[in-house]
This record gives sequence, C-alpha cells and structure tokens, in this order.
Amino acid sequence: MKKRLVAMLLVVISACALACCLWACASQPQQGNSQEPATEPTVDSSDQAKGEDEADRIKMLQGEEKVAAAKEYYAPKVTEAKDGTQVQLVPSDPYMWNTAILQGENRGCQAEGCHSSLIDAPQLLPMTHPKLWNPYNVDASLKFCYMCHSKALFLQDSMHALHMNSDEFDGDCNSCHYINPATGEHEMWDLVKYDTAYMGITPVAEVQGDFSFTQDSITPTDQVFYYWENANHQGVTPDNDTSEEAYENWEIKVSGSVDSEFSFKLSDFEDQMVERVYKMDCQTNPPGGAYIANVNVKGIPLSAVMEKAGVDPSVNSMHSIADDGWDVYPLSMEYVNEYKDDILLVTEINGEKLGMLQGYPVQMWTPTLGGCHYTKRVVELKFTTDPTEPKFFRGFTNPKTGEMFNKPNTAIFNYTNGTVFSAGEPIEFEGFADAYEIPVTAVEISLDKGKTWTTYDLGETDTMRWVNWKLTYTPEAPGSYLIKVRAVAADGSVSTDPSQLFFNVQ
Repeated sequence: MKKRLVAMLLVVISACALACCLWACASQPQQGNSQEPATEPTVDSSDQAKGEDEADRIKMLQGEEKVAAAKEYYAPKVTEAKDGTQVQLVPSDPYMWNTAILQGENRGCQAEGCHSSLIDAPQLLPMTHPKLWNPYNVDASLKFCYMCHSKALFLQDSMHALHMNSDEFDGDCNSCHYINPATGEHEMWDLVKYDTAYMGITPVAEVQGDFSFTQDSITPTDQVFYYWENANHQGVTPDNDTSEEAYENWEIKVSGSVDSEFSFKLSDFEDQMVERVYKMDCQTNPPGGAYIANVNVKGIPLSAVMEKAGVDPSVNSMHSIADDGWDVYPLSMEYVNEYKDDILLVTEINGEKLGMLQGYPVQMWTPTLGGCHYTKRVVELKFTTDPTEPKFFRGFTNPKTGEMFNKPNTAIFNYTNGTVFSAGEPIEFEGFADAYEIPVTAVEISLDKGKTWTTYDLGETDTMRWVNWKLTYTPEAPGSYLIKVRAVAADGSVSTDPSQLFFNVQ
C-alpha cells in the first residue's frame, strides 16, 4: 500500500505540467519601466487573525446578511500603480467565486509574497541568466519564459525542483496550477485564469472601434530591446569600449571562397551607407511579447562588401563572426543573395551611434529573420561551402504541436492586466503585428474570448517593418473585460496564441 501511495504521489507531481511562477517564490525588485501594481501593506499576525475570524463569522450567516458581508469581505483588491493607475487583477463576480473559492489573489507567479516581476526573477538564479527587457510595458506573463525553454522541454522539471526545494516557497501544486474541469489536466494558472477559470468576464460580440495602423512609427532608442548571448552561452553582458577610437579602428575581415580577401574599416564604406526603417524581431519573442523594434538604421549594404570581395557562386554559407567568437547562426546563401541589398552592417540607430548593448560599433541586421542572426560586433564575414546548408530562423515552432508559437504574432502595449478605466470614455489600445518574412494582412480583435472576431484588413504591408496598430474602443457599461488580438498573414496563417489583456470598467 505504501508503494502504491508513493506512486500515486509521483503521478500527481508529474502531472503538474509547466513550471510555475519563476524560480523561488521571493519578492523581486521591480523593473524600472514596468507598470506593476503597488505592493499591498504587510499584514501582521493580529490583522491576519481578525481576517480569519471574519471569514469564519461569514460562514455562519444566512440570506441577505451573508450576501452583504461576503461582498464586502471578498471584494477583489484594488491597488494603485506607481503612475496612479488603479489596478484590479481579479474580475468582480456576484458569487465571490473568484476570491472566496478559487482564491485567485493568492495563486500564480505574482501572488502576494511571490514575484513582483517575472522580468527580474531570473537574476536570482544560482547561475547567470541574460537580463530580460520589457519595452512598451507589455504585461509580462509566463510566456516570456516558456518560449525560450520549451524548445528543450526541461522547464517543467527545473521549475518544480527550484520551487519544491526552496525554503522560501510556501505553496503547493494549486499555487501555480489549475485543474481544468473539462479535461482534468493541470494547466498554468497564470495562463488560463482569465480565459477558463474566472467568472465575471463581460462578453462583447462583434466588437467595434476606430482602427488604424502605420508601419512608420519609430521605437525610441532607449526602448530598443537587446539580448546579449555570447559565445560561451553564459549570458554575461560585457562592458565594451564605446569610444570614438574604437569605431575608427574597428576592422572587419572578408574571407573564405572569395576572389580577394581583404579587411576594411567602417569609414571605408562611409559613402555607400544607406538609411532605412527596419524592424528587428526576436527569434523567440513570445506570443504577446515585447521583443521587437522598428527603428531608423544606417549602415553598409552587404552587397557592397560582396561586390568588392567577389564571392564564389558555389558557396552555400556566410558566417558573421563576432569579436568574442560568436558564430552560432550562419546564413544560407539562398537568403543572402535574395536580401543582400537589405542586409546592413549597421552603425547608427535613430541618428545616433549604436549603444554598447546594441553591439557598438557595428551590428549586422537581417530584417526578415529572427534576432539570433543579428550579430553584434562583427569582425569577420566568411563565405564557405559547409557540409549542411545553414537554416535561417523566422519564428519559433512549438515542439509539441509543430505549429508556430509566434508567427504571426501580436502584443498589446502600455497597459498592465487589471487596469481600471471609466465607462463611457474611450480607451486607446495599441500594439504590433508581425510575421517575419510573411506580410501581415489583417488584425483581428475579440471581446468575447474568441467566439467572434472583428477583422481589420491591412492591404499590402512591408515585411521589412512591423505593423503598429491602434484601436479606440469605448466601453458603455461597467464590468470586467478581456480583449484578445491576433494577426492574419498572407499565407493564411493566424496567431495560434492571441495576445490578451484583462481590464475593468467602472
């Protein structure tokens, strides 16, 4: 019998599918540009005891008296963000189901006493982790984590180990997981709470609003995301020289199967530099993620370098090698020959020299590919015939389903989940849509959990730039709402995981 109980326990633990929260449940410092709700005041033991006594008292009441007492005691918390925004993370419902029964305020990665920021949490790991970035104040969810780690499918076990072996984690499986009543599966609470678990979401069919888009909007330089993965994969951000002398003395070698190998300084091609508005989209930008930018860049077209070198037409690979040895994602010549006029050795962003985090003094931009091909601090371009032609990355494939996680992809900017708005006043939602090398043809929006979608056609769009969309919507009635946004691409593909934002109207 004891062995059977142990086996059953192991089955239950193993059923807790994807890792919860992030790392050990400890309060983290908040990201400077995030719109995190203000932290609730610490509750001392006497206040906690009074709260428990009140809960016990309410249980013994009956009728209207119990309804009134429960509504007051179990009303969802409203906090104030640093910018003064009112935030209510749990929908209001007439039965207090979300708070009294599901205990929604005490579950998930950002429950009280757990993580105040999933962006900062990885910095407390026992090993180094590249710093994460959150431009556009996208509401950072677990999707920011599972995109990178799901390709190896090891996040589940590591997260369970980190939490269950931590003295700081004082929870159980239900702290992070939700048992779907339809399937019996353990799902991540944070990923399904608004869609599946909570009551009280007000549906709006065939949502209508004023929609517009542009591909010319520019991301401010200080909001351009970066992710520094060096050759040893330790994720340590360097502190490189950003002096004028470093720019003037920087040399790039052109080698391999070319008519003439040579080295050049950036100033040697000064008269051939061009300016373009280009996007940069992270290869593993999660659904609803913020790792994309649209900026004005200046640089040397790769075609100018190739013309001088005389590249052998038989080669199948181009390696862009960084000064730290980074040479992980070479380009196929199929891609290079198609986009050689568009691939740039970039030296300026938005009229200024690259910052250190963008790879000063030069970074190679490949605008329709994932950011993993954007080599920082290039010191060599090597043209070779490799045994296997390189694969270029345009989006991220779900290893379980084979579908694209993030192609096409969308996000909603500048609002945190739970933001409180006023009834009858317009709300301007904004975000991006992109599908790497495939044009985005439409943006679709739903306010009834995807039962109906309102389609906004875009016509022809430029794959070198993002789609920056806006929707002005005026809620007429108070309630709790969930807006979903997805993109449609020219090949017929539709976002498999729409971005979403929960908000309240009073």
